[in-house]
Amino acid sequence: MEAKTKKSELTRNAIIDAGIDIAVRHGLGAVTVPSLAEKLQLSNSGVFSRIGSIEALRIALVDEYGRRFLADIFFPALNKPHGLDRLNAMVETWIRKICSGDGKSMALFEVTALSMDQAAQETREILVGNVRAWRGVMMRTITQAMERNQLKEDIDPQALLFEIHCLVLGALYEYRIMNDANTTDIAVASYRALIRRVSKHAGQG
Repeated sequence: MEAKTKKSELTRNAIIDAGIDIAVRHGLGAVTVPSLAEKLQLSNSGVFSRIGSIEALRIALVDEYGRRFLADIFFPALNKPHGLDRLNAMVETWIRKICSGDGKSMALFEVTALSMDQAAQETREILVGNVRAWRGVMMRTITQAMERNQLKEDIDPQALLFEIHCLVLGALYEYRIMNDANTTDIAVASYRALIRRVSKHAGQG
């Protein structure tokens, strides 16, 4: 019985992984029982018996994606000093992840923004909560950089966060749509130029 339960759990984890992969490529609406069954070479009933409902699965994969996003992008940067060093680590890791072979796993928020009408209310709430979580982490980091006199005191933290996110979205577009191999270098250089513009002291960032 224990082995059977373990196998079922592993299969469910594989279904969530497959669901995330489909969602970041095609949107949440593309995550269906048949698409998962085909990807995993399972029967429709085999998928359905482990997820309960497609909406329950979408909620689970959005929740799991949010956890992975914070773990892969933001948590490693917590080893850096508060302020600009930490902000730089977050943003540059994010850019490099998006512009790498596994970067598709880092774009669910952005892809879903184009198809939010496909998400049920509970799924939307989890998505919004995840976005607020990473925005909160970055906003605190920007504020800490200002408190440490690393950024100009007259900058608008929300505007800076907006510019950073726009830059990340641009990198995603160039890498995934235009297939530009130089996207990482261009995006990182653009981010560093932005930070130089708002830095309190010349040469920071």
